[in-house]
Amino acid sequence: MKIHILTDNRTRKRGFLAEHGLSVLIEHKEAELLFDTGQSDVYCRNAARMGLDLNRVDGIVLSHGHYDHCGGLVHFPGSGRFPKIYVHEAAFAKKYALNSDGKTCREIGIPWSPDDYDGIKGSLVMTGKTTRIAPHITLCGEIPSTVAFEGVPRGLFVGDRANPAEDMMKDEQMLVIETEKGLCVFLGCSHPGVANCLNYAVRRFPGRKIDTLVAGMHLSSVSPLRLEMTIQYMLDLDIRNIVPLHCTGIFAIAEMKRFLGDRCFPLCAGDSFETE
Repeated sequence: MKIHILTDNRTRKRGFLAEHGLSVLIEHKEAELLFDTGQSDVYCRNAARMGLDLNRVDGIVLSHGHYDHCGGLVHFPGSGRFPKIYVHEAAFAKKYALNSDGKTCREIGIPWSPDDYDGIKGSLVMTGKTTRIAPHITLCGEIPSTVAFEGVPRGLFVGDRANPAEDMMKDEQMLVIETEKGLCVFLGCSHPGVANCLNYAVRRFPGRKIDTLVAGMHLSSVSPLRLEMTIQYMLDLDIRNIVPLHCTGIFAIAEMKRFLGDRCFPLCAGDSFETE
């Protein structure tokens, strides 16, 4: 399986673009999947520079309903024709994030409507708790909070802007690919908590260890203790390959590299990674 980072917050190669967002192309023997689309056409431009043909994609997974993961979908090449687009129905709710003043909110939801794009609307596959894409490829959503040190998402809201409710990120879903070495888990932002997500994967696939984690982990503003506990959790699971991306945060990535050593691959836009 080959994994190509098309969009990330960082890049380090000449001619590539970066933006606050995530997009990953996965080449697997059973399906070629685009996991998220960033917020603009950056993923298309980087894919072209990497010599990757997005028209070969069998399906698109939208990990959750935020602009930096779904905004770029409208730029997908192919004259308005789309492969199947897997997204949780709750992703289309109005979504907001608390600003730094602690009082006001900004919109962070999907910046387009399916009603405005016939190609998108006709290709949507609404997902729930479990959706099987191919014999060894599964989407797992509605991730429960089971790890005590993470709790529930904070600072995210949904619904009426004048009277929003806390967004429990019911729509965030992880892509799990079963390989000979174990599970390969892809996460967009891990809003329910990366440990919660990993724990859910272990429970959903009993007897299978997690071999590879490719994820935005939303660790840039967590406490040093929570970061330490998260890294220890990954060590306890004996994950062989860990690729921290996007919202993980540069300090968190540096700490993960320090403690995880050769298990941690701090990749960015324009990089590729191969696993069994």
